[in-house]
Amino acid sequence: MDNPDAREDEDLDYKGPHYRADQVGRTELAKDVAALANGIGGVLVLGLAEDRQTSIPKAVTPVELTDKKVRQIRQTVASNLRPTPRIDFFAKPDQPGSVQGILLIAVPRSLDAPHAIVDENRLTYPRRNGSTTAWLTEAEIATAYRRRFEQLADRTDRIARIDHDAEETAERLEGSVFLEAGDPLLTVSLVPDIPGDMVIDHTSVQRVSTQELAAVPLLGRTAPTFCSSMVGARRVVLFDNRPPRYVAELHSDGSGAWAARTPLIGISQDDSSTWPYGADIDSIVTLVLSALRHLAKHAVTRTGAAGTATLRVRLESQTAFRGGPMRLPNQPRTRAIHLAHEALVPQETGVQVGTTAHRRAIGYAHALLNDLADGGIGLVQAASLLTSDLFQHYGLAEPPQISRDGSITANGWSEPERTRISTWAQQASVPMT
Repeated sequence: MDNPDAREDEDLDYKGPHYRADQVGRTELAKDVAALANGIGGVLVLGLAEDRQTSIPKAVTPVELTDKKVRQIRQTVASNLRPTPRIDFFAKPDQPGSVQGILLIAVPRSLDAPHAIVDENRLTYPRRNGSTTAWLTEAEIATAYRRRFEQLADRTDRIARIDHDAEETAERLEGSVFLEAGDPLLTVSLVPDIPGDMVIDHTSVQRVSTQELAAVPLLGRTAPTFCSSMVGARRVVLFDNRPPRYVAELHSDGSGAWAARTPLIGISQDDSSTWPYGADIDSIVTLVLSALRHLAKHAVTRTGAAGTATLRVRLESQTAFRGGPMRLPNQPRTRAIHLAHEALVPQETGVQVGTTAHRRAIGYAHALLNDLADGGIGLVQAASLLTSDLFQHYGLAEPPQISRDGSITANGWSEPERTRISTWAQQASVPMT
């Protein structure tokens, strides 16, 4: 108490009087959170009253520290702000075992700003200004929206470049761009909205390589995935062998990508322009889950990246189109492929899923980095959104293996992938249905 260094500022706001339970109180809470998110971020401290003259905390006014209280705050923020900013909670009980004390609400700087309060069918935009709250003018609101869209475009360009770089690395290690009967190439890319920073030098590369070559990022496996590493431009590159089936690029800013060969399953050929094989959807879903968790862990733990992330998945056929010497110049170099799944009855071939074949398709989604890195329900939810956006190009509404509520659908998998994923889901406390 009475510490001048603890004075309220642009990134620090004390709230001694408790928020009322009515709509006025909910709007006030939303205003305080939005003011930080629309500025440089900061911490809202509930349970400390400040001196009005000096803005220095002078008294503790304990608040409730229960899961119910946290849920109420999250619900209030989600219901009263558009878009919903990310918030984290840190509790400081007044004594061990107490459910009373100080509650800190951390509000990171948001690239989704401006965040608006929804109040009586109108939108207002607060922002922290020193130790007070100001309201954005119309010109400032327009500027903030333009900045948001520019940043979104920048992230889209960045993720496309990262995806392309990973593909080029995989092709360079293979020594061939188009294999005669090559498995489709799946790339999974991630770009954090708030970049991190990891120094690329001999020590850091050695540390990352030692960790990664002993790690098991592929879900449900027991053996390490990667066996070799090398240095790229502002990144560390991992691969399993030569030619590689899996390549991962971990960038210094927390971005990253996987490029992986997806197994093919024989299916009946519907016409001469499509390949008589389909990309195995069990493998695709496992690779997306594994890559997202692996890339997010790198971003959060090594580089300090934060906030949400832009996600991209791309499936590209690399099965050669055999047109012979009469192939016309404008004919495609590759044949379109379907999605396929192992039949759940004893058969030598799989079954086609979806209705459409493509040579190339792309899906996008967004998710919180920490949810992906934690590897639980949030990871499954994000993977479901991302693979759904990809599979819909092929006429399949969503993956049968995972759902948007974050659960695993056991009968959507074929063996041996079903057993592998079930084992992982149990360890990660992901529900199975």
